[in-house]
Amino acid sequence: MATSTATLLFACIAVSLFTYSNGQQVNVTIFTESQCPFCTRLLREQVWPFHATRPGIANIQIVPFGKGNCELAYENRLSCTCMHGQTECDLNRLQNCAISYFPKKHLGLVTCIQGLKTLDEAVERCLARLSPRTQQRLIQCASTQTGEVLNYYSMLNTHRAGIRIWPTAYVNGQFFDRSYPLEQEICRHTDWC
Repeated sequence: MATSTATLLFACIAVSLFTYSNGQQVNVTIFTESQCPFCTRLLREQVWPFHATRPGIANIQIVPFGKGNCELAYENRLSCTCMHGQTECDLNRLQNCAISYFPKKHLGLVTCIQGLKTLDEAVERCLARLSPRTQQRLIQCASTQTGEVLNYYSMLNTHRAGIRIWPTAYVNGQFFDRSYPLEQEICRHTDWC
């Protein structure tokens, strides 16, 4: 009796591992700007709903920076400029800080921040459910050189990828033509859908 139970358990584990390895998690990289309306629409209407209903299928990496530049300024301090102005840089910093502090669980927070008008609005609307200590850490990160360094690295990744339009998405390293839903493209690369 014990042998057949052990055999059945082993068979179930083997099938689960086979399904997991054949299911294949899809890697998705999305280059965004915090105040870009097209980026906001993509994150809120496609990326977040897909992730919420099918967690674990896609490894989603968001790169918030957009069209802009970072340079060393007075006393070797980084200073970034963004296409939609300083507020966009502030919100990009907060998104980058969220990604840095929550590497596996940042998508909801980044999506919440996306498209908001001010850093204060983002703090009020998006950080309210976090502990006071976590809120303070994220605010401090977003308002210091720590956040600016994170923006700088997002800028480097954006420039290296040669991004010219926002949002731009890559699915398993291949450019994704946004003329059809992202969900369809992700599901094309996995058996999990």
